[in-house]
Amino acid sequence: MATTSEPPLADAGRAVVWPLGDDPVADLGGQVSSPAVVGVGDLRATNAAAVLAAVRSADRPPRLATLAQSTKLSRPTVEVLVDDLVGCGLIEEVPAAPGQGLRSPGRPARRFRFQPRAGFVVGVDVRAHSISACLADLDGTFLTVKRRTVRADLTGRTRAGAVTATIRAAMEQAGVGAGQICAATVGTPGLVERGNARIRYVDHMKTWAEVDIVTVMAEALGCPVAVENDANLAALGEHWRGAGTATSEMLFILLGRRLGAGIITGGRLLRGHHGAAGEIGFPGRSTAEGPGLGSLAGDHPGAAAPGRTHRPTTSAAVIAAAAAGDADAVAVLESVGQRLAEGIAPVLLALDPAVVVLGTSLFPEPGLVPAADLLRRAAERRAAGLLVEPPEWRLSALGDQAILTGAVRFALSAVERVLLTRPTSLFGA
Repeated sequence: MATTSEPPLADAGRAVVWPLGDDPVADLGGQVSSPAVVGVGDLRATNAAAVLAAVRSADRPPRLATLAQSTKLSRPTVEVLVDDLVGCGLIEEVPAAPGQGLRSPGRPARRFRFQPRAGFVVGVDVRAHSISACLADLDGTFLTVKRRTVRADLTGRTRAGAVTATIRAAMEQAGVGAGQICAATVGTPGLVERGNARIRYVDHMKTWAEVDIVTVMAEALGCPVAVENDANLAALGEHWRGAGTATSEMLFILLGRRLGAGIITGGRLLRGHHGAAGEIGFPGRSTAEGPGLGSLAGDHPGAAAPGRTHRPTTSAAVIAAAAAGDADAVAVLESVGQRLAEGIAPVLLALDPAVVVLGTSLFPEPGLVPAADLLRRAAERRAAGLLVEPPEWRLSALGDQAILTGAVRFALSAVERVLLTRPTSLFGA
């Protein structure tokens, strides 16, 4: 589906396998067929991957002799493979340092290092009122982030056009041209198919689920594209570079219109049979009676306390007042924290995570952190009274960039699969 009259950013996609699904052995019912014959081209690609891995893992730029020793390949073979990797831009030769004192005769030893800006990945965070797009290199370093405010009532087609326009702006700012994007991931609210190709359902973004955003972006970027639930990506981001880096068992709670969770177990994202694992508050149980966010989900009547003529009645007002120490607002946040713990207690019993990370999108300013911590501490206290082995509760370390970080991680994981098997196929040697 075309969403813009602008020309595509690139002409053709490259084959990338998204690695976060089931083990391929499990898909065969545990029966593994005989290994295929390896051709000369496959062997060369595999050996190139070994050389690239040795370059990337070295403490300092290695020499040809060092690469030959670590890969157990002959020096002439290594030299050919290094030239292939240099030719496609994945590694570069390090300039020789200026000589000091006596110089030995002959040519200085060639040394090589990984070139993370040989290619790039795109991460996108789509919300009802905003779109954010970031560009990162192959080390996962963010180069630029572009944000755009949009109307909540946009049609899916118009929203998709805004997504591609935001990505274009990020690419232009970073000076990245067509053909340099290796993979992209879109984070979105709602239910996403297990294969990460289609959005199944979104309750508050008009016709967004009807748009084939993966195809729209693949045609625009000329690279493989995946779509994933926003809470799942936030969990990946926190596990990669946030509050969950030191644990393999983690639950990320996305606080918003719904109560969504991203689950990391055994160090991997748990998606469930239909890709809906973690949608513990979907599609809309965010009332004072349910396990959702109650007064923080939007406007609420809020009766005035004795002796007071006014009480904050929106989530933003409650949070700001609680951060400032208002007693009524503090009580609201503590109540929400307690209900949160009660609502997800069965999930915590079933999963037994070491850490629960609370998203802080409702607390975007540094001055609101005390309010977020009030909610966290109230939830942790209540969970301690409900569970035999309660987890540790932490606030997000990535804040509003958790979803973008996870989107970059998801895209990079696919690219890494290629770098570990057929690295020169990303660009063509």
